[in-house]
Amino acid sequence: MKYLRWTVAVLAVLLSLAVSSPTCEWDYLIWIPRSLTADPLYRFVREGKVGYIDDTGRIVVPPTIEFYGGNSGGEFHDGLLEIGASDGEYVDRTGRKPFHRKFERGWDFSEGLAVAMETEDGKWGYIDTKGEFAISPRFNSSPTDYVWPFEGGFAKIEVAGKFGYIDHSGNFIIPPTLLDGDSFHEGFARVVVDGPCIEMQRLPCSAPKIVPPGGQVQPSTASCKYGFVDTSGKILSELRFDQALFFSQGLAPVEIGKLWGYLDTSGRFAISPRFEKAEPFSDGLGLVSENGLSGFIDRDGSYVIQPQFKNAESFAGGLAVIGDEGSGYFYINKSGQRAFSGKFLLASSFFKGLAHVKLRETSLGEDSLEETFAYINSAGERVFTYRYKVD
Repeated sequence: MKYLRWTVAVLAVLLSLAVSSPTCEWDYLIWIPRSLTADPLYRFVREGKVGYIDDTGRIVVPPTIEFYGGNSGGEFHDGLLEIGASDGEYVDRTGRKPFHRKFERGWDFSEGLAVAMETEDGKWGYIDTKGEFAISPRFNSSPTDYVWPFEGGFAKIEVAGKFGYIDHSGNFIIPPTLLDGDSFHEGFARVVVDGPCIEMQRLPCSAPKIVPPGGQVQPSTASCKYGFVDTSGKILSELRFDQALFFSQGLAPVEIGKLWGYLDTSGRFAISPRFEKAEPFSDGLGLVSENGLSGFIDRDGSYVIQPQFKNAESFAGGLAVIGDEGSGYFYINKSGQRAFSGKFLLASSFFKGLAHVKLRETSLGEDSLEETFAYINSAGERVFTYRYKVD
């Protein structure tokens, strides 16, 4: 359930390309903040408008914000919410606009800054929470030039098809020489050093891409291999991985030869590759899979909860959500036991004290449904309940 409903109309055929994109739509099954840096404010929908509660269930933003649908985005960051579907309109925790400057584009805030573009076909810069450019518009927007939010103290920037990283002053701390890269986590970023190659994306609806852009795909073109760089641009290890995820709690899941293990910050294997799948550590445990079943390991690689679940999410707030749409969802504790009674039609991981669950569906006739949702605390108690009509 990590993602979603995922509908693919046309599959991309890898070697016919350029690379062609699939016609595809996906969405998370249920809303919850998914960025670790998001504020602990939780969305609800009432009569087609969005409002927000705090972790006690108190309404702090009345339901007056236009609802664009979908279960991704809609997170408060640094006390502000982007409400214009990336059009650069913001409200604060009172529901008021904190500044009236207009932007052609504007993204969520992160580390006190948000990517913004002032005019159509302009350049990207970064605004502060007062709506002023802290990093002046200086970065191009094109098929081979782009920008990303700040994460881990730095922002990824693409320049002419190569990737580098800037600090909060807007200066490059790693020049744009890398073939590809991800955001920094705990002082390291996953990168592609050698190419050309074909990068397979993990997210649904993300087509394979050529690295570097514009390269020619041949039948012999290999899949990309991954490494890590530190904030000085130094490669962490000479090892290259078939897949790699970000560092969390000092460890990064990496794949070699279809088996996953965990790398430490010295560039050595802390947990040798032996799992079918592995996710970043969370709450002190790593979610891994063997023989199609998921369980949880500690930092020594020993099982704390043996593989037994067909579908599981990582631990958050001491609890992990288990299940699927067919059988329903429930929560377990770190002993592998049910944390509290009851199942839900849908359920999210916990985020800073609350989880979002779907309680029931009620037919209203003529293809109309009323869905009942709640936010629950770690004891399974409802702190806020609302109903949402689906036509």
